[in-house]
Amino acid sequence: MSVEQRLSFLVAGAQKCGTTALDGYLRLHPQLDMAQTKETHFFDDEVAVDWRAPDYSPLHAQFLGRPDQLRGEATPITLYWTPAHYRLLRYNPDLRFIVMLRHPTDRAWSHWRMNIRRDLDTLPFSEAIRSGRTRVLEDGEHAGLARHSSYIERGYFARQIASLATLFPLRNMLFLRQSDLLSDPDAVLARVASFLDIASFPSVDHLRLNVGDTPEGSAMSIEDADYLDGLFAEGLNYLERLTGVRLERDSTES
Repeated sequence: MSVEQRLSFLVAGAQKCGTTALDGYLRLHPQLDMAQTKETHFFDDEVAVDWRAPDYSPLHAQFLGRPDQLRGEATPITLYWTPAHYRLLRYNPDLRFIVMLRHPTDRAWSHWRMNIRRDLDTLPFSEAIRSGRTRVLEDGEHAGLARHSSYIERGYFARQIASLATLFPLRNMLFLRQSDLLSDPDAVLARVASFLDIASFPSVDHLRLNVGDTPEGSAMSIEDADYLDGLFAEGLNYLERLTGVRLERDSTES
């Protein structure tokens, strides 16, 4: 595998934190070659890939192959799916990561709403977040890792970033807030351009993608919000110490 073939960067997460919009913006830059499929799920594939001797050709087939462009892709489960971290180190030890963040209470609500829309869950939100810890163990492909019922687990960002940072230096990671991408995408994209060492992005129109609603209600209850805020409080303090990013509750519902 030549250096030119390898991905240079990856939008690693977090799910329901604006990764689809960021992926859309990245596709506008002439120096970037984004995977044809948003969310290739290559490095979290536990079935089709033999991780003892991985074949990267299906991943590389996602790209146009221009040597003057940086290759990147966006699979937001990557941050949470910690077995992928070691696979990525083996693949490219110089890989850079863009991590989108959002208050984990809002993220959990958005995650559940998406699952309801897609018929991936039938439980009310209150029950889903309280029984989910057991469901993660029962449904997961790895202990403590599950794709759909991980409403709470995915919100422990600092724990996941710390895992990634045992393999890649923090200087290889750019941490962005969804709220900033929504309010001032040009400023956020300027940070991305500097991080990837590419020319400035053209001025962009605001993108708002993956927006939807459910008949189950338009707002979580105060009791559920307080429950989640309590679970995440310590982790958010750790996140701020680790990355300098402070997350506040927001009103976005994507």
